[in-house]
Amino acid sequence: MKSRYFPTLLLLCLSPFVVLSGKPSEDFSFRVDITSIRDSGFMKLLEKKFPQAQMLMDQAGEDEDFKEFTKLTGLKIDDLESIEISASGFDKIMAAQAQGREPKMGSEVGFVVVVKAKGKINFDAVMKLMMDSLEEEEGPEARKKVESTRKTQGGKTYLTLPKELLDEPNVDSDMLISMSTGEKGSVLALGLPAQVMAYDKKGKLDPSFACLNVLAKDRQVTFAMKVPPSVWTQPGMNFDQQNPLMAGLANAVKGIRELGISVSFREEKLGLEVCVNCVDAQSALGLWTVAQGGLGMAQLAASQEGQAPAILNRIKTQALEKNVMVKVEVLSSDMDEFAEMAGIAEFGSTEAPTPERNSDSLVGLPAPSVKTTLLDGAKFDLSEHKGKVVVLDFWATWCGPCVRALPELMKVTSSFPKNQVVLVTINQGEKSKQIKKFLKQKKWESLTVALDPKAVAGKSFKVEGIPQTVIIDKQGKVRHVHVGFSPNIGSRLKKEIQALLSE
Repeated sequence: MKSRYFPTLLLLCLSPFVVLSGKPSEDFSFRVDITSIRDSGFMKLLEKKFPQAQMLMDQAGEDEDFKEFTKLTGLKIDDLESIEISASGFDKIMAAQAQGREPKMGSEVGFVVVVKAKGKINFDAVMKLMMDSLEEEEGPEARKKVESTRKTQGGKTYLTLPKELLDEPNVDSDMLISMSTGEKGSVLALGLPAQVMAYDKKGKLDPSFACLNVLAKDRQVTFAMKVPPSVWTQPGMNFDQQNPLMAGLANAVKGIRELGISVSFREEKLGLEVCVNCVDAQSALGLWTVAQGGLGMAQLAASQEGQAPAILNRIKTQALEKNVMVKVEVLSSDMDEFAEMAGIAEFGSTEAPTPERNSDSLVGLPAPSVKTTLLDGAKFDLSEHKGKVVVLDFWATWCGPCVRALPELMKVTSSFPKNQVVLVTINQGEKSKQIKKFLKQKKWESLTVALDPKAVAGKSFKVEGIPQTVIIDKQGKVRHVHVGFSPNIGSRLKKEIQALLSE
């Protein structure tokens, strides 16, 4: 099911899980308390030092689709209070990978995502948006099938998403959505039916990790995962036993059973803690010895080079029974020091110098070969466009800066004759159906889109971040590479194209 508005909720809920689900964890837990982070003194300090971050948030809120979603449902970005995830099944993930296949979401990997927001969310409006989008894409029968699963119980509304409508081959279970709203706020839970119901019964996620008992109590971001012993027997985890240091490291890490990380946004500083829980106190002591030795070597090497950041000398390690703790506090002065080391003159400036990228090395060289299929099914061969200035834009529908840059690129390139300048946007990794729906929503059906499902073209052009815009001259050489979106991209691109056409 690829509805227009349903991904808005899924992205809010699932993005951390998608990123972390492949990590070595038999069970893991992730939680972020958004409200307390937003209200913290350190966050306000960051906003002053990084006005770009606030600009991005403001721009995200101005997206037309999101504005419409907010108007109809009442859910705004500032309303989000917390996101929490609980997942299990890493042993099954490992077994599946050993067999050369993807694990099954449902029978092998389980999860539940809980999003809390202040105020009342109009869930009827949310449901209607989802159903309208579902009907538009899958037809009225699919809508009826999902709507028939709607139930109300104990003040909660439930909706089942049948696995056959999820359009994912590695999902072998239905998904369940639970929604409730009241004076204290609104709650949305998504996941496997059994895990969603278990959450609703308890009213909370209650992960059991030893490391959580020793991490900072005032944390707003928490991540914890269990590490089964079988992790250390996997291919690629072999250590050089002939090297005493590596042999000592191998013996130490094999005793690891949990990893916990916490971030605490305080008034004037940021607290970072890492806890490694071991099978016994002896393993913890051995790991602490290795960690302390490594830290000491890093501090010494940095001081000898004369570039040791102050924060490096404030990192503390401790062996505490079965746990190894690493702690550090990030100060405002550290931010300024990082900025200076990165060559940024003013942290608050929105015009920071652009660091050199791998893709910059392409400038002046013949453009790599690109042969792929266009969204309309036609074939695309970059070499056939010699004699024209070609603008390649690497992008994706989920990328906010990409979406903001595309209108500028289309406006500029369309101002030149088609036999002189061509714009080809190369989508990174998305399905044709999803791209076509996006273009229809934006009314950009005339946009030429080349498909790059496995990022073959992206790798050949050394794409490390999107959007990446590449300008190729009439002789087929790369002349300019731009990464990211800037307000003046249109005027800059126009000048560059005019200069190339005059050559």
